[in-house]
Amino acid sequence: MFENLFNHIDINPSNIDIPNGKADSLLEECKRYEEAIKSCGGIDLFISGIGSDGHLAFNEPGSSLNSRTRVQILNNETIIANSRFFQNDCNKVPTKAITVGIGTLMDAKEILVMASGFNKALAVHKAIEKGISHMCTASVLQMHENCIWLVDEEASQELKVKTVNFYRSQLPEYLKILEKPFQQQNKIINNNNNCFN
Repeated sequence: MFENLFNHIDINPSNIDIPNGKADSLLEECKRYEEAIKSCGGIDLFISGIGSDGHLAFNEPGSSLNSRTRVQILNNETIIANSRFFQNDCNKVPTKAITVGIGTLMDAKEILVMASGFNKALAVHKAIEKGISHMCTASVLQMHENCIWLVDEEASQELKVKTVNFYRSQLPEYLKILEKPFQQQNKIINNNNNCFN
Protein backbone atom coordinates (compact mmCIF):
# COMPACT_ATOMS: atom_id res chain seq x y z
CA MET A 1 0.00 0.00 0.00
CA PHE A 2 2.82 2.39 0.76
CA GLU A 3 4.72 1.65 -2.45
CA ASN A 4 1.67 1.91 -4.70
CA LEU A 5 -0.43 4.57 -2.95
CA PHE A 6 0.52 6.19 0.34
CA ASN A 7 4.00 7.28 -0.74
CA HIS A 8 2.44 9.14 -3.68
CA ILE A 9 -0.31 11.11 -1.98
CA ASP A 10 -0.55 13.78 0.68
CA ILE A 11 -1.73 11.80 3.70
CA ASN A 12 -0.92 12.13 7.35
CA PRO A 13 0.68 8.80 8.37
CA SER A 14 -1.44 8.79 11.53
CA ASN A 15 -4.50 8.48 9.27
CA ILE A 16 -3.29 5.20 7.77
CA ASP A 17 -4.78 2.08 9.32
CA ILE A 18 -4.12 -1.27 7.69
CA PRO A 19 -5.36 -4.45 9.37
CA ASN A 20 -2.56 -6.32 11.13
CA GLY A 21 -2.53 -9.81 9.66
CA LYS A 22 0.06 -10.83 12.26
CA ALA A 23 -2.01 -9.80 15.29
CA ASP A 24 -2.18 -12.29 18.17
CA SER A 25 -5.94 -12.52 17.71
CA LEU A 26 -7.14 -12.03 14.15
CA LEU A 27 -10.74 -11.98 15.36
CA GLU A 28 -9.97 -9.11 17.75
CA GLU A 29 -8.05 -7.31 15.00
CA CYS A 30 -11.09 -7.55 12.72
CA LYS A 31 -13.30 -6.10 15.45
CA ARG A 32 -10.77 -3.33 16.11
CA TYR A 33 -10.60 -2.44 12.43
CA GLU A 34 -14.37 -2.35 12.04
CA GLU A 35 -14.62 -0.12 15.12
CA ALA A 36 -11.87 2.16 13.78
CA ILE A 37 -13.89 2.65 10.59
CA LYS A 38 -17.01 3.50 12.59
CA SER A 39 -15.16 5.82 14.99
CA CYS A 40 -13.90 8.03 12.17
CA GLY A 41 -17.32 8.36 10.59
CA GLY A 42 -17.05 5.58 8.04
CA ILE A 43 -15.24 5.26 4.75
CA ASP A 44 -15.44 8.29 2.48
CA LEU A 45 -13.88 6.68 -0.59
CA PHE A 46 -13.28 2.96 -0.97
CA ILE A 47 -10.83 2.20 -3.79
CA SER A 48 -10.71 -1.35 -5.06
CA GLY A 49 -9.66 -3.53 -7.89
CA ILE A 50 -11.70 -6.52 -8.96
CA GLY A 51 -10.54 -10.11 -9.05
CA SER A 52 -10.83 -12.09 -12.26
CA ASP A 53 -13.61 -14.05 -10.55
CA GLY A 54 -15.46 -10.85 -9.59
CA HIS A 55 -14.33 -10.54 -5.98
CA LEU A 56 -13.77 -7.23 -4.17
CA ALA A 57 -11.06 -6.89 -1.53
CA PHE A 58 -10.71 -10.54 -0.43
CA ASN A 59 -14.44 -11.25 -0.50
CA GLU A 60 -14.16 -14.46 -2.47
CA PRO A 61 -17.06 -15.93 -4.45
CA GLY A 62 -19.63 -17.22 -1.98
CA SER A 63 -19.00 -14.45 0.56
CA SER A 64 -22.01 -12.96 2.29
CA LEU A 65 -23.11 -9.68 0.77
CA ASN A 66 -23.71 -8.41 4.34
CA SER A 67 -20.29 -9.42 5.67
CA ARG A 68 -18.10 -7.23 7.84
CA THR A 69 -14.34 -7.15 8.36
CA ARG A 70 -13.22 -10.72 8.92
CA VAL A 71 -10.64 -13.40 8.17
CA GLN A 72 -11.20 -14.89 4.73
CA ILE A 73 -9.72 -18.13 3.40
CA LEU A 74 -8.33 -17.44 -0.07
CA ASN A 75 -9.23 -19.58 -3.04
CA ASN A 76 -6.63 -21.01 -5.42
CA GLU A 77 -7.29 -18.40 -8.10
CA THR A 78 -6.57 -15.57 -5.65
CA ILE A 79 -3.45 -17.31 -4.36
CA ILE A 80 -2.15 -17.74 -7.91
CA ALA A 81 -2.97 -14.11 -8.79
CA ASN A 82 -1.14 -12.85 -5.69
CA SER A 83 1.91 -15.06 -6.18
CA ARG A 84 3.42 -12.21 -8.22
CA PHE A 85 4.04 -10.47 -4.89
CA PHE A 86 5.84 -13.57 -3.54
CA GLN A 87 8.47 -14.34 -6.21
CA ASN A 88 5.76 -16.18 -8.20
CA ASP A 89 5.79 -18.93 -5.57
CA CYS A 90 2.25 -19.94 -4.59
CA ASN A 91 3.63 -21.75 -1.54
CA LYS A 92 4.72 -18.39 -0.09
CA VAL A 93 1.30 -16.75 -0.50
CA PRO A 94 -0.79 -16.64 2.69
CA THR A 95 -3.88 -18.83 2.50
CA LYS A 96 -6.03 -16.40 4.46
CA ALA A 97 -6.33 -12.64 4.77
CA ILE A 98 -8.16 -9.99 6.74
CA THR A 99 -10.67 -8.27 4.48
CA VAL A 100 -13.25 -5.57 4.86
CA GLY A 101 -16.61 -7.16 4.25
CA ILE A 102 -19.04 -6.38 1.48
CA GLY A 103 -21.40 -4.80 4.02
CA THR A 104 -18.54 -2.65 5.30
CA LEU A 105 -17.52 -1.36 1.90
CA MET A 106 -21.14 -0.84 0.83
CA ASP A 107 -21.42 1.65 3.71
CA ALA A 108 -18.72 3.80 2.05
CA LYS A 109 -19.90 7.16 0.74
CA GLU A 110 -18.20 6.55 -2.62
CA ILE A 111 -16.59 3.55 -4.27
CA LEU A 112 -14.06 3.53 -7.10
CA VAL A 113 -13.36 0.21 -8.81
CA MET A 114 -10.49 -0.09 -11.26
CA ALA A 115 -9.96 -2.90 -13.73
CA SER A 116 -7.41 -3.36 -16.46
CA GLY A 117 -6.61 -6.13 -18.87
CA PHE A 118 -8.48 -8.84 -20.71
CA ASN A 119 -8.31 -11.13 -17.67
CA LYS A 120 -10.75 -8.80 -15.87
CA ALA A 121 -13.25 -8.44 -18.74
CA LEU A 122 -15.57 -11.29 -17.76
CA ALA A 123 -15.61 -10.18 -14.12
CA VAL A 124 -16.46 -6.60 -15.13
CA HIS A 125 -19.25 -7.91 -17.37
CA LYS A 126 -20.72 -10.06 -14.59
CA ALA A 127 -20.45 -7.27 -12.01
CA ILE A 128 -22.08 -4.60 -14.18
CA GLU A 129 -24.47 -6.42 -16.52
CA LYS A 130 -25.53 -9.60 -14.74
CA GLY A 131 -27.67 -10.05 -11.65
CA ILE A 132 -26.48 -9.49 -8.11
CA SER A 133 -24.92 -12.64 -6.71
CA HIS A 134 -22.70 -13.67 -3.83
CA MET A 135 -20.75 -15.66 -6.42
CA CYS A 136 -19.60 -12.35 -7.98
CA THR A 137 -19.33 -10.10 -4.95
CA ALA A 138 -18.59 -7.02 -7.08
CA SER A 139 -22.10 -7.33 -8.53
CA VAL A 140 -23.51 -5.87 -5.31
CA LEU A 141 -22.07 -2.52 -6.41
CA GLN A 142 -25.07 -2.21 -8.71
CA MET A 143 -26.91 -1.23 -5.52
CA HIS A 144 -24.45 1.49 -4.45
CA GLU A 145 -25.55 5.02 -5.28
CA ASN A 146 -22.02 6.41 -5.76
CA CYS A 147 -19.92 3.78 -7.47
CA ILE A 148 -17.54 4.64 -10.29
CA TRP A 149 -15.97 2.03 -12.54
CA LEU A 150 -12.67 2.93 -14.17
CA VAL A 151 -11.84 0.28 -16.76
CA ASP A 152 -9.51 0.19 -19.71
CA GLU A 153 -10.47 -0.91 -23.21
CA GLU A 154 -9.39 -4.50 -22.60
CA ALA A 155 -11.36 -4.86 -19.36
CA SER A 156 -14.49 -3.60 -21.12
CA GLN A 157 -14.36 -6.19 -23.92
CA GLU A 158 -17.15 -8.39 -22.52
CA LEU A 159 -19.53 -5.48 -21.94
CA LYS A 160 -22.34 -4.97 -24.40
CA VAL A 161 -21.64 -2.24 -26.95
CA LYS A 162 -24.79 -0.50 -25.74
CA THR A 163 -23.44 -0.38 -22.17
CA VAL A 164 -20.06 0.97 -23.26
CA ASN A 165 -21.66 3.59 -25.50
CA PHE A 166 -23.97 4.72 -22.71
CA TYR A 167 -21.13 5.25 -20.25
CA ARG A 168 -18.96 6.95 -22.85
CA SER A 169 -21.82 9.33 -23.62
CA GLN A 170 -22.05 10.21 -19.91
CA LEU A 171 -18.35 10.99 -19.54
CA PRO A 172 -18.42 14.68 -20.60
CA GLU A 173 -21.25 15.43 -18.17
CA TYR A 174 -19.53 13.52 -15.39
CA LEU A 175 -16.28 15.41 -15.97
CA LYS A 176 -18.17 18.71 -15.62
CA ILE A 177 -19.51 17.53 -12.27
CA LEU A 178 -16.01 16.60 -11.15
CA GLU A 179 -14.59 19.97 -12.17
CA LYS A 180 -16.96 21.99 -9.96
CA PRO A 181 -15.41 21.06 -6.59
CA PHE A 182 -11.93 21.74 -7.99
CA GLN A 183 -13.02 25.08 -9.40
CA GLN A 184 -14.60 26.02 -6.07
CA GLN A 185 -11.50 24.92 -4.18
CA ASN A 186 -9.28 26.87 -6.57
CA LYS A 187 -11.50 29.93 -6.10
CA ILE A 188 -11.10 29.66 -2.32
CA ILE A 189 -7.33 29.35 -2.68
CA ASN A 190 -7.21 32.33 -5.04
CA ASN A 191 -9.36 34.39 -2.67
CA ASN A 192 -7.05 33.51 0.19
CA ASN A 193 -4.05 34.52 -1.89
CA ASN A 194 -5.71 37.86 -2.61
CA CYS A 195 -5.75 38.54 1.12
CA PHE A 196 -1.96 38.56 1.09
CA ASN A 197 -1.52 40.82 -1.95
